[in-house]
Amino acid sequence: MKDNIIPFSKSILSNITIEKGIAFTFFVLVFSWEFHFLWLLYDLLAIFAIYFFSKHVNIVLGSALFFILSFFILLSIISGFHLISILSIWDNIKHLFVLFMLFFLVERHIQDRILIFSNIFGLIIGGIFILQAVLVFYQYFTGYNKDDVSGTFGIAGSHSIAYYCLLYLSYLFYFKKSNYFTFFVFIVSLVMNYFSENMGYYPLVILLLSYKWMTLKGLKYFIIYLPLLLLVIIILDSALGGILIQPVLNRFSEFFLVGSRDLNNFTPSRGYMTALAIHLGGWWGSGPGCYSEIYSMIGWKSLGDIQISISSATNLLSEYGIVGFLAWLSLYSIFLKRFFMKRKNYIFIITLFSFSMLYNRVLNDERVIFLLIFTFMFLKIHMDRKIKRYD
Repeated sequence: MKDNIIPFSKSILSNITIEKGIAFTFFVLVFSWEFHFLWLLYDLLAIFAIYFFSKHVNIVLGSALFFILSFFILLSIISGFHLISILSIWDNIKHLFVLFMLFFLVERHIQDRILIFSNIFGLIIGGIFILQAVLVFYQYFTGYNKDDVSGTFGIAGSHSIAYYCLLYLSYLFYFKKSNYFTFFVFIVSLVMNYFSENMGYYPLVILLLSYKWMTLKGLKYFIIYLPLLLLVIIILDSALGGILIQPVLNRFSEFFLVGSRDLNNFTPSRGYMTALAIHLGGWWGSGPGCYSEIYSMIGWKSLGDIQISISSATNLLSEYGIVGFLAWLSLYSIFLKRFFMKRKNYIFIITLFSFSMLYNRVLNDERVIFLLIFTFMFLKIHMDRKIKRYD
């Protein structure tokens, strides 16, 4: 009996791969509802990813990480060296190691186990998408607050729905070739994000769709189909009484509505918050973590109900300054460049990532960044397979 158990145990362990562990963490976060302390699970994954990174790092990534991280630590020392400053650096940098580990595995095992894993993973997230859609429709029609129309993501988790839809569509665009089903999911995703008031989803999904047309069909199809898509949206918007385009335009006009910096009389638009973040942070920042709430700790310069951390861009600009914000953007750009070498692919990935930083707290919400990393994973698998096909 004992002899039979040992081979069985070895068989189980041999089937446990790193990507399966990453996927397990992903599914736990998707069904976390109000999240609470499940970020600890993600942090454990990130700590393991640091070990993985140390085994496979090259001189370019290692040097960039060392110098930029040293700069952030210097900013922490200058601002008074608070514990929350170290936590702020960790909270923003940990995703790099998870990203590196997953993309490195894609490169190493793209022809065998990663391809099998991706197809199974895609089928599972498809089933979860149906559940998310049912819950979003139910939550909307039963009168939930718009920020709580979020499927399984819980209170104030509506932005996660946008990135879940992007994730599933990236799988359908580049792995499944059923155009009718993909179109159906695309339409459902538009409705879901309208219910959740995720107006930033629409330019993101158009960006994703534009890349698909350019890579799979060529530039001439992009020039033909993009105006056609916009025309269909305009006609549909007109038929529905203007409920589609105007809310999106209103949301994006927020980037240009700055107004007064009087904290007692302001409009909490993204434009105002960005201007306020630059005003507070200046060139060198007010100090890492000073305005944040991280791991139940509150920064020493907290602004209370003023949402200076409305996006990762405003958070970094206010705490790390313009120079620090550019340093963070450069660090992520260097890591992404390691895995997206082709110029066209790299520009698309950086554009998608930068827009997410401007619109969402992408580096400060483990669910959102994890969904975005898996979206990039599907794109990378597609890009690498295409390169190998033409080698």
